[in-house]
Amino acid sequence: MEFSSILLIQVIFSIGCVFIAEKRGGQPFVWFFLGLIFGPIAFIIALTSGKKCTYCQSWISKDSKVCKYCRKEL
Repeated sequence: MEFSSILLIQVIFSIGCVFIAEKRGGQPFVWFFLGLIFGPIAFIIALTSGKKCTYCQSWISKDSKVCKYCRKEL
């Protein structure tokens, strides 16, 4: 495989990590670089990160004490 095709695959995983991080309450900038460096491993970790609010079912970060959407305490 050429270097350019490997780089393209890493960038695709990075963009996927950004979309998942935005949806699940993570930091997209950090996840972009994690996806760029670790590729599919970061993508799988991004899929398993975060938790759902028990009240509004929105994705929030794992260490949140209050939902940023409905403002209810967890």
